[in-house]
Amino acid sequence: MRRFGALLMASLLILSVVFAGCTRKEPDVSFWDVYKSTFSGGLDTLNPFTLSATSLYTYIANVIEGLVETDSYARFTPALATDWETNDDTSVWTFHLREGEYWVDHKGQKTEWEVTAQNFVDSLRFVADPANGAKNFGTIRDVVKGLADYYYDLADIDDGIDIGKTREEVLASFDETVGVKALDRYTLEYTLSGPTPYFLYYVCLELFLPLEQGFIDQVGEDFGTSKENLLYCGGYYISEWDRDKLVVLTKNDHYWDKEHITLKSLNFEAVADGVSGVELFKRGQIASTKLSSEELSTINATEWEDYVYLADKTLTTYWFSYNFKSKNPEFQKAIQNLNFRKALFAGIDAVTLSAIWEPENPEFFCRYTLLPEGCMFDENGVDYTDYPGLVDYKNNPPYDPQLARSYMEKAVEELCDADGNIIGVTPGKKVDMLPIAEFTSDGKLPIDILYTCGDGETEMKHALLVKEMLTENLGSENVNVILGFSNISFSDEVWALDNWDLVHDSYGFRYGDPSANLNRITTDGSLNDSEFVVPEFDALVEKANKTYTINERYAAFAEAELWMLDNAMIKPYMTGGGSYRMTRVVPYTTPEGYFGMVSYKFKGAVVQDAPVTKAQHRELREKHERELAELAGK
Repeated sequence: MRRFGALLMASLLILSVVFAGCTRKEPDVSFWDVYKSTFSGGLDTLNPFTLSATSLYTYIANVIEGLVETDSYARFTPALATDWETNDDTSVWTFHLREGEYWVDHKGQKTEWEVTAQNFVDSLRFVADPANGAKNFGTIRDVVKGLADYYYDLADIDDGIDIGKTREEVLASFDETVGVKALDRYTLEYTLSGPTPYFLYYVCLELFLPLEQGFIDQVGEDFGTSKENLLYCGGYYISEWDRDKLVVLTKNDHYWDKEHITLKSLNFEAVADGVSGVELFKRGQIASTKLSSEELSTINATEWEDYVYLADKTLTTYWFSYNFKSKNPEFQKAIQNLNFRKALFAGIDAVTLSAIWEPENPEFFCRYTLLPEGCMFDENGVDYTDYPGLVDYKNNPPYDPQLARSYMEKAVEELCDADGNIIGVTPGKKVDMLPIAEFTSDGKLPIDILYTCGDGETEMKHALLVKEMLTENLGSENVNVILGFSNISFSDEVWALDNWDLVHDSYGFRYGDPSANLNRITTDGSLNDSEFVVPEFDALVEKANKTYTINERYAAFAEAELWMLDNAMIKPYMTGGGSYRMTRVVPYTTPEGYFGMVSYKFKGAVVQDAPVTKAQHRELREKHERELAELAGK
């Protein structure tokens, strides 16, 4: 049995002393005690389980507390749960709740209802009934034992399918079927479908927030439709809610950690479409704003340029995939060769490609690992991508034209005879990849490579750059890059018909564990569009999946990912997202994290009157990175 929470909180208190001053308010700077922002369109409901957009997380994350939260270093810390433990294989999680925490109403008054373990059982019961329309249920359906069966039994009955049970019988079976129990008033237990050492990432989702059934019985279908029809147990409560005008979140004086609620209120004022956030920011009417490309161009070369910074890099990774079972015999033969793959890996310049979307700072969006940085930290605060081997890929761009040519020359020696004929490839075969391309293989150098992409302007520019890079760096005598464009449906014209040798694609990241994507690129994985056969990688992933201590688990998965990179099976090159912003919120004063609602909290927020400058951003980022390094024991 492994226990967490109490020791973690003690270490955090120590660290708060060690890092005292990281958010120090300078004497010559004035600060806001109210956060000001805007929204557009009416707010019809804030039912936490049926949120229609992630932008609504800002409200719910601040008014309803979950079991755990994260700190400014993205580490899990206690929230409504003071501590927790798991069994040895992490398939059963037990949370111990704070005693004496009560729900408050829209006036900030304590209600009759205490927050108890049963609130979390009842919330999952609510989510598991399709009649309640919970969003994103698919994210958790296979996590908690019995949850999917219970939900789909009800869904089948609602669709008129006879499953041999009535709806009432299925509803009555929840406590026996679904793996969640209130062991006593303050002890909550989840039994999962299997070992899940990363369950805390799921706990940060809105679907695991508590719910008071007694209140639901009173308000019924009106739950979440007004400030009166919600209860609150977070750092704030909704004190004003005029759907088309104003929403105000006011500090909750009954909140368990109220000393860290630094702002008196969070004010969101409705604005009409077309109102410039930049102008509101300049006038000091809002605390933060995002800039469009047009707005950025008007800011450049003015005094406001010093306040613009890049933000919002996402967990999505763009990478190049190779077709190991291509209909093109030349490429199909060549891609099996390690040196040929390494030539491709070293021959494509991620910075140049990133500059298509971000010419000002293209390096910002380059990513050279398969999994994203800054979102998974072990028990010592070490980033997964800083594990041995991976950190070398992370910090060192693989683009190297001379190395690419060297690998290509080795590949030619291994693939071809003295006359440049590709060994094992019969000349004269017609390669039918219509409607994308059609050509005849002559079975000799240069090796034909069909690079397939969409027909948009940006896609075409991207394709032309890739062709230019490979032709120049690998040699026109060695490779012949054929460009093919899909102009109707990439899925139907390319994926379905296998009409590609080389493509670039992107993949999101489902939850905070390396298995989220590495499990999906095994030989039989759902993301293995390349159809490579990798028993060595499969074995490493299988070993990692059976390792439950986070540090050891990350080390095992890092070894697996390193194998894929060393063998150049996939080439990652860029992140998704990205936007330019201006803000008055001091960086690293609020909870950090990519999953669930944790990063939407304003707990600890420091909002200064003067916008944060580029220099201040840089200084605080560097300080934050030093602190992370110290936490990781570097």
